[in-house]
Amino acid sequence: MQRFISTIIKNSVMINIVMLVIIIGGIVSSNLMVKEMFPSISMPMISITVPFPGADPEEVEEAISLKLEAAIDGLEGVKRYQTVAAENAGTAVIEIREDYDIDTVYRDVRNRIDTISTFPVDAERPIINKPSMFSEVILLALWGDFNERNIKEYSENLKDEIQALPSVSQVSISGSRSYEITIEVSEEKLRRHGLTFQQVSQAVRRGSLNLPGGTMRTKGEEIRLRTVGRKYNGEDFADIVVVARPNGVTITLDQLADIKDAFSEDRLISRFNGEPCVMIAISKTPGEDAIQISKEMFEFVAQKTPGLPPGVNLTLWSDSSENIKLTINLLIRNGIVGLVLRS
Repeated sequence: MQRFISTIIKNSVMINIVMLVIIIGGIVSSNLMVKEMFPSISMPMISITVPFPGADPEEVEEAISLKLEAAIDGLEGVKRYQTVAAENAGTAVIEIREDYDIDTVYRDVRNRIDTISTFPVDAERPIINKPSMFSEVILLALWGDFNERNIKEYSENLKDEIQALPSVSQVSISGSRSYEITIEVSEEKLRRHGLTFQQVSQAVRRGSLNLPGGTMRTKGEEIRLRTVGRKYNGEDFADIVVVARPNGVTITLDQLADIKDAFSEDRLISRFNGEPCVMIAISKTPGEDAIQISKEMFEFVAQKTPGLPPGVNLTLWSDSSENIKLTINLLIRNGIVGLVLRS
């Protein structure tokens, strides 16, 4: 090794060749490597969520949280865990020991949770996640003079288009309220028809379900049967039959209640340049390139802007990749200055 180093020092041509190889290697690596301002951070955590629509915290604790605790307790690799019983859902957050592989513990947790067969019938399938860190790259503002429903629907369409771009995988929307169907049952109408609120509630629950119907086997194929009955808008809910009399009279939900297909009652006002707006955030995972995402988004906005409806605007509000570009340019300038000084 000493002879090799001394040979290079005495041979200026060899030094220049080695330097050229290093420069070319650096240029090629810079184009292939993921560029980001800060190193990615992995969180040794696992979260479990079990939705239980219509349940109060006491019901959730007894039917969900206690069963999650029994399944997690004693599991190898778990440092500590915490369960929360809230309205409509039970959650558990598990912290993993530093010397254990999170993927191994994740598989063990999933196997334990999948063996629980005593969750309530109305509870939904458990959602088990490993929290991931996403870095926001681009923030778009969709704004203009149009109503809340139109801007909500247009932003959802934009989200689907953006998510279809090759370099983009994480898109989220903020500044808009969630869709909500409100059913306001009239006590007077219930008395008039001799019904109770519980009967109406059960009818709504039964009338908005997708149910498996078994399997039909033939000589050549196997057909799975399924009843599709879930409702997604106010008009569908209005046609739910609450009760059918022996004399043929049927009472539907719209005869007993006022059904509003609108938005949640959250007080939310979002403005951009004084106009109603929705913000669309494009983020990156640790393996994605912020500069490439930014490039694709600038091209997308340039192509999309001419076709926007009158009075609607799409504005690039924030671009965090600019900081990465500035840092890379600084490194390039310092490298060039170093080469000049050496010469």
